[in-house]
Amino acid sequence: MSSETQAAVVAPSGAEGARPRPTLKTRILNELQPQNLLPSAIGGLVAGMITVILSISFAMLIFGGELKAHLPAGIGLVLFSAVLVATIVALTSSYAATVAIPQDRIAPILALISGAVVTTMHATASTELMFQTVVASITVASLLTGLCLAALGVFKLGALIRYIPFPVIGGFLAGTGLLLVKGSLGVMTDHKVSWSHLEVLFSDASLVKWLPGAGFAVVMLLVSRRFKHYLIMPAMLLGGIAVFYAALAAMGVSATDARADGWLLGPFPAGDAWRPLGFSSMAAADWGVITGQVGSLATILLVSAVSVLLNSSALELAAERDMDLNRELNVTGAANIVIGLSGGMVGFHTLSLSGLVLKMGARGRLTGLVSACVSGSVLLAGTAVLEYFPKPVLGGLLFFLGLSFLVEWGWDGWRRLSRGDYFVVALILLFVAAFGYLQGVGVGIVACVALFVINYSRLQVVRQATSGLVQRSNVDRPPRHGRVLDAEGGRVHILRLSGYVFFGTANRLLTQVRERVDGGSAAALDFVVIDFQRVGDIDSSSVMSFVKMAQLGRQSGFLLIFTDVSAQVRHKLEREGLDGGPEDGLHFFTDLDHGLEWCEDRVIEGSAVTVDRQGQALRDRLREVIGEEFDVDQLLGYLERREYAADQAIIQQGDPPGSIYLLDAGQVTVRLELADGQQVRLRTMNAGSVVGELGLYLGAPRTASVVTTRDCVIYKLNLERLDQMRVTHTDAASAFHHFMAHVLAERLVQANRMLATVVD
Repeated sequence: MSSETQAAVVAPSGAEGARPRPTLKTRILNELQPQNLLPSAIGGLVAGMITVILSISFAMLIFGGELKAHLPAGIGLVLFSAVLVATIVALTSSYAATVAIPQDRIAPILALISGAVVTTMHATASTELMFQTVVASITVASLLTGLCLAALGVFKLGALIRYIPFPVIGGFLAGTGLLLVKGSLGVMTDHKVSWSHLEVLFSDASLVKWLPGAGFAVVMLLVSRRFKHYLIMPAMLLGGIAVFYAALAAMGVSATDARADGWLLGPFPAGDAWRPLGFSSMAAADWGVITGQVGSLATILLVSAVSVLLNSSALELAAERDMDLNRELNVTGAANIVIGLSGGMVGFHTLSLSGLVLKMGARGRLTGLVSACVSGSVLLAGTAVLEYFPKPVLGGLLFFLGLSFLVEWGWDGWRRLSRGDYFVVALILLFVAAFGYLQGVGVGIVACVALFVINYSRLQVVRQATSGLVQRSNVDRPPRHGRVLDAEGGRVHILRLSGYVFFGTANRLLTQVRERVDGGSAAALDFVVIDFQRVGDIDSSSVMSFVKMAQLGRQSGFLLIFTDVSAQVRHKLEREGLDGGPEDGLHFFTDLDHGLEWCEDRVIEGSAVTVDRQGQALRDRLREVIGEEFDVDQLLGYLERREYAADQAIIQQGDPPGSIYLLDAGQVTVRLELADGQQVRLRTMNAGSVVGELGLYLGAPRTASVVTTRDCVIYKLNLERLDQMRVTHTDAASAFHHFMAHVLAERLVQANRMLATVVD
C-alpha cells in the first residue's frame, strides 16, 4: 500500500496537543497551491471524462430497445445526476478527493426495471408513457435510497462496517477489479462479456480490438508501480491517444472510417441533452407497474447501503486516512434525495475513480468539482466531442484500474496475508465473478466468522488500561525525578493486551486510543505503550488497526511503544511497514519494564528538572533523609567502601544473609532467576539506593541476585558493624534506622502502586 505524505513526527511536548483544524480560508488557499491545484484539476478532468462515458453507457443500458428514441433525454438524465452527486459529495464528504458518479452497480438493476416496464406496457401504452414510467421508477429508487442512507447515518450505523473483516474488503476490491476488466473488454469490443460466451473475445475481430488496450493497461500498471509522480498517469493517457492517432495516420485510416469500424466512441443519437420530468409527467406514469417492482427497488436500497460503506472503508485504506462513515451516509443520502426530487439516478462514491485520482496525486475537493463541470459541459454542449475518443485508450484505462486491484489483492496479497485470509479473498473473488457483489461479500463474512470461531473465542483484548501515574518501571529514581513522574506520568498511556487480537477487538483498541487522544484525560498524551506479553497472535485485519494507530500518532504527536512482541506478531507488523523505524513513530522494547523506563526518561528530559542518570550521591541522600545537622561522616565510618566493575555480582540468589549495601555511585540491577533459567528484572537502582536489607534485618537467604550494570562505588555494612554502632554511637544507629525506615516506606508505596496495577 502506497504511503501518503505524513506530518513529521514531532517530539512529545507537554504544551502540545492535537493540531487545530485548519480554517476554511486556509483549506481553500491550500487547494489553490500549484502542487495541489494541478493534480486535482488533471484528476478531475480524467475522472469527468470517464464519468461522461460511463453515464452514456448507463443510459444506453437503461433506455435501449423500444425506448431508444428517448436515449438523448436518458443521457441527459444520467449526466445531470452525475453533476449533482459529484458536486454535493465533493463539497461535503469527510475525504476531500472523493469522486461520486451514477452507479454501475445500480444501472443493471434499473435496466431490469426498465425492461419489466416495457414488457408490461408495450401492448397498451405509447413509448412516451413507458419512458415517463421508467423515469418515475428511477426517481422513486433515488428518493428511497436517499432516505435509507440518511436514516442509517442519523442513527449512526456506519460503524457496523468496521466489523467487516479486512480480507472481506480485500475480496470486495479484487471483485471490483475483475468486473472492471470485464467492463473494459465490453467497451473495446462492443460485445457484452459473459463467462458463457468467452469464445467471442478470442475471435480475430475481437482480439484486434482489445489486445492493444490490454497491452496499454499492462504498461500503465508497470510504470505506475515503478514511478509515483502525479503527472505519470495523464502523460500516459495523452501518449496513448497520440499513439492511436499516429497509427491511424500511418495506416491511412480516417477518423470516420475508424468510427465506422468501432475504434472510436459514438455516433450518438441527436436530441435534447436533458429534459426534466415535471409533476404532470410523474402523475401520468403507470404507478401500478412501478409498485410491482418492489423487489428490485429493495435490492437497490441494500446494494447502495452496503456499497457506500464498503467503498468508503476501502477508500480510507487506500488513502491512509479515516473517513466518518456516518457522515458519508448522510452526505450520500442528502445527495440522492436531491437527485430524486430532480428526477435523476442513484449515485454515490466510486472506488475506481477515487482510486485513480488518488494515484494521480489529487487530494482536494477541486477534483470532484472539476469532474462535475466536465459532465455539466457535455450536458450543455452535447456528446459530439466524445465521438473522437479512442476506445482502446478508454478501455485500457478501465482495464488498468481493474488490473491494479487484482494485482494488489491477488498477487501482493499472497505475500501480505495469512493463508486463511488469502483464502477468503480468493473465495470472495470467485463468488463475485459467478454471482455478484452481495453474494461474494456474504460468503466472505461467513468464511471469516468460521475461521474466527476455529481460532479463538471472544475475549476482551485490553486486560488492563492505566497510565504512568499508576504504573512505573522498576527503576529507583531520585525524589525530584519521582515528583516529575507524579505530576507528568499521565502523559504515558499504558494498554496491556491479552489473548488473540482480531479485527473487532483491534478496532475497539484503536477507538480507545482515539478517545484518549480526543480528551479522555486532562493530561496531554506523549506515549501510548502497548504490552503484547500475553498476546498469542494477531490477524491481518488487526494489523491495519495498528497501522491506523501509527498514522494517528504521527498526526496527533504521540509515540507508539510496543513491548514484549513475539517474533510471529512482529513479522506481521513489519510486513505492513511497522518495523520501528524513526518515520513510524514506533519503538519496540523487550518487555514492559524497559519500555516504561524509556518513556519515563523522556518525560523527565522534557521537564525543568536536570537529568542525572547517575542518581544521588550517598552523602546527599543521607542528608536529605536524616537532616543537614547530622554528621554523615560519623555514620559512614562504620561502613566499608568498595569498588565494583560493571557486570559483577554483589549478591547471588540463594546465598545466606550477610551485609547491606548502600550505593554511592553507579547502578545495579536486581534480578530474579526463574526455574526455567530465565531472568526477570525486579529493580534497577542508582546511587543513593540500598540493597540487601531483607537479609540483614530478617536473617533470610537472598531472594534475588544483584549485579552491577555500571562501575560502582558501594558502602557495605555487616551485622557486626551495625551492632557495634548501636553500642558506641547510638545517635548514628538511630539515624541509620531512620534512613532505612524511610527507604522501606518508599518501597512500600511503590509496592502498593504496583499491586494496584495488578488488581485494577
